[in-house]
Amino acid sequence: MGFIEGRTILNRQAMTARDYIWLAVLGAVERAPLTMDEVAQAVAALAGPAWMPVSQLSFDAMDEMLEGGLLNPVERSLRLAITGDGRRRLQDLVAQPLAAPLSTFGQVGIRLKLAFLDLAPAAVRRRQIDALLRACDCEIATRTAACAAWSLNGPLGRVWLDHQVDALEEMAEVLRRLARAEGTGLIEG
Repeated sequence: MGFIEGRTILNRQAMTARDYIWLAVLGAVERAPLTMDEVAQAVAALAGPAWMPVSQLSFDAMDEMLEGGLLNPVERSLRLAITGDGRRRLQDLVAQPLAAPLSTFGQVGIRLKLAFLDLAPAAVRRRQIDALLRACDCEIATRTAACAAWSLNGPLGRVWLDHQVDALEEMAEVLRRLARAEGTGLIEG
């Protein structure tokens, strides 16, 4: 269980594909009221090339959110707007942990979280950045020459492992810059 602005977050399970879609929908609509088609396009664009949910899943999610009072139709238009309950759910999703953040699917979660992290309170932003940085540092530590996969790879495989470690180190450096910016208040939210 965790806390956001004095509220208890009951769902501390790692994010699922459904959560990714809900995060993208609520975050996109928080930025500006959008039509259902625009939201579905936003979800696909935000999730990126590694994972692209079929648009029907986005439409189903929007229907659930409308029924649950997380979204409302904007008067005299086809656009959807986020409600107060929708904002609270968005905050919960931004704060929810990722399973295997450095896996391909986890990278989608990072991409989505970072897209809307500026909408979260400063404490949540710092915790999320720190958690991602710790995951990177742990993964880098396990991918050294002592890694069990190292001896099983030929020279080309070891070059690829080195490339992956370089990418992790680059990601960690970006996260360190974000953490420093959060620590000095450079990122407004």
